[in-house]
Amino acid sequence: MGSSQTTMVVDCAPFTGGAQRSLLTLLHGVASRGWSPVVLSADRTPGGLLESCREAGWPVRELRTAHWQRSAAGMARYAWDRLAARGPILLAARRWQPTLIHAHGIRAGLLVPRALRRQAPLVLHDRDLRVPALALRLLAPRLAEVIAISQAVAAKWAAFPEVPLRVIPNGFDLAPMAATTPVSDPALAAAQLRVAMVADMVPWKRHGAFLEALALASREQDGLVGVLVGRVRGHADAGYLQRLRVRAADLGVDGRVVFVTDATSALPWLAAADVVVSAAVEEPFGRTIVEALALGRPVVAVQAAGPSEILAGCQAATLTGPTPADLAAGILQWREPSRRAGAARAARAWAGRYDQSRMADAVCALYWDVAGGPAR
Repeated sequence: MGSSQTTMVVDCAPFTGGAQRSLLTLLHGVASRGWSPVVLSADRTPGGLLESCREAGWPVRELRTAHWQRSAAGMARYAWDRLAARGPILLAARRWQPTLIHAHGIRAGLLVPRALRRQAPLVLHDRDLRVPALALRLLAPRLAEVIAISQAVAAKWAAFPEVPLRVIPNGFDLAPMAATTPVSDPALAAAQLRVAMVADMVPWKRHGAFLEALALASREQDGLVGVLVGRVRGHADAGYLQRLRVRAADLGVDGRVVFVTDATSALPWLAAADVVVSAAVEEPFGRTIVEALALGRPVVAVQAAGPSEILAGCQAATLTGPTPADLAAGILQWREPSRRAGAARAARAWAGRYDQSRMADAVCALYWDVAGGPAR
């Protein structure tokens, strides 16, 4: 163990997503509480995790890894990445002598060499609902503790009762978020009801259900405009986006939907919305939901997984069934401006449950427990 308390964080995603933004918020929190981060990351995107950590003054090392798919090709790439990452991870551990190792995600946990188990305890930060059982069996004997971002994510670890686990939801820097200036867009300015969905262009987010819900709701609400904000990371995502455009045309709502794929931040689009929708049925947490609430916007979400945990009892939300008709009915519940205005304060108060300080306090408490450190 080094002379200071060091957490060596391993993240192998080659892009910036909500998970990486949550991690960066966490790292600032633990750094302000006496833990020095060392970050190993594959995210080389401008403004991404590596660049942000360098700007924060933390030691960083670059990994060369891909986002493995559940296929034979994905398994082959995993084997290659595991071999390629072994050296950089071992060298970083030798140089910085971490108090503990924080694997950010199942994939990152699988990359951490087993040899490090004798040097520092391994904490796994789990953000996935569905994981191959083999991956859990490989990881379980090596883990000092698991952080799950929701009860839905934690559920799969019931098969491994010997592994300590804590549910610690994502935290947010709420004050600057609440002050976001709405985007200025002519299509939105002329709308009577602006409905937004923010989600990367991947099928499990169920953008198609959102489009169908818009088509149904627009039959009863004049001036309804939808906004789809999401990143396109590769050819598969681009093809999916094109299919969504075709689907919007088939539904007759192509003139009512704004597709946004190049936004550096989704927050200005959320701030410009009247209602925010989460259509996924397998959402591990629901980062966009908390962001919308922090902006005082009501949320319509499928009653499943992470969103159902976040929104249970929230007066600024409607939990619905998974069908487009269910989502449309939820949207129409918020068609009256007076109801939306009345829910804004409740929305912001509910978002306060997910302040970054709560996450950082909980993770640091876990760190000290795992490291056998002083009383908190």
